[in-house]
Amino acid sequence: MQITEIFIYIGTFVALYFGILIFITLYENRHRLYEKKLPQCLPFVSIIVPCFNEEKNVSDVLTSLFFLDYPQDKLEVIAVDDGSNDKTLSKMLALQQEQPNLKVMRKENGGKHTALNFAIPEAKGEIIGTIDADCSVEPNALKQMLKYFNEPNVAAVVSTIKVQKPKNILEGVQYAEFMVSAFIKKMLSFLGSLTVTPGPMSLFRKETFNIVGPYKKAHMTEDLEMAFRLQSHNLKIACSLEATVYTKGKPDIKGLFHQRLRWQRGFLLNLKDYLCLFNFRAHGNLSFLLVYSVLGVFLSMFLISFTIFQFTKTIITNFNNAWLIKFDLMPFLSLKNLNWSLVNFNPLTVMGLVALTMTLSFMILGKKFTFEKSRISEKMLIWVFVYPFFNASWWILTTFSIISGKKIKWK
Repeated sequence: MQITEIFIYIGTFVALYFGILIFITLYENRHRLYEKKLPQCLPFVSIIVPCFNEEKNVSDVLTSLFFLDYPQDKLEVIAVDDGSNDKTLSKMLALQQEQPNLKVMRKENGGKHTALNFAIPEAKGEIIGTIDADCSVEPNALKQMLKYFNEPNVAAVVSTIKVQKPKNILEGVQYAEFMVSAFIKKMLSFLGSLTVTPGPMSLFRKETFNIVGPYKKAHMTEDLEMAFRLQSHNLKIACSLEATVYTKGKPDIKGLFHQRLRWQRGFLLNLKDYLCLFNFRAHGNLSFLLVYSVLGVFLSMFLISFTIFQFTKTIITNFNNAWLIKFDLMPFLSLKNLNWSLVNFNPLTVMGLVALTMTLSFMILGKKFTFEKSRISEKMLIWVFVYPFFNASWWILTTFSIISGKKIKWK
């Protein structure tokens, strides 16, 4: 057996193992997917919206927060202008005239983490929420998330993120990705292994910041680092499938690749800062899944690179063969002349088909459990075949950027 075959078998086994783990977790927690009871006394909630040059989005996100199904006397929205040089501040101030529970703050530009830290001490709420300016929330999202704070050891709750009205194939791929991600995050929350408190709305107990401290720049992934910090203190992060927050998908390849480069670079660099999370005695499932994730990164890069190499080699070989017979392909199209020996259902092929079936199952389950009403479109199916190549490409670029020491900017 060649070394490449060994890696292929290992990679396929790792994918299957993760899929089986997710299905087992789903079965064991099938009656706990949703919380039913609101807190007996609704808490005062402060939601912080950090903004930098968001004149196109700020009105939408703030308006969606004003329409939350929540008592207005128990809700404040804090919009922080992080030194914008467009009309973001003026739009905030205009909305403030109409909404008495909107508080507008302004500071010099310093990055998202500084805007959040600027507002947290001023927040009156027992629960503090953060939301990105390019998002909007469903009216019931806040109440749905608050249900999870009935459990005393829950320090933070994350929402279900969906791409808002995908307009092209690329946004459709992200739409499917986020839907599957919502399902996976829920399963990971049961395993105590969530590693991000995403910008598209996360809620925290206010005292949590007294325990773990303020936000950090954290390689431009402050929401990921905050989750690592919570985990390092053994604080629980819950996930609400029933709380939907919409974000805008990246409409072009360049923007998408830059976003994922920042995310995945932040994951590896923050993980280096939190090596304590690999302590199996202290963090159990989380440590195992982090090892699994790092292993999966390198296996995916190898497998996809090998697949592209083999595909290219086959194309070139077949083109040369067709050239030799002057592209007279008709004899080969006859059923009598088809070489059925090429259809080889070896163990690796079977494992690959099972892994593909699992991926499709994740999409169907994600659609079901997030109450997604749209049908499974061709955009979602394209995700199944395109995403592995995209993901491996992002990891390859991420690895090179870290090795080269190249800095990236927030775009």
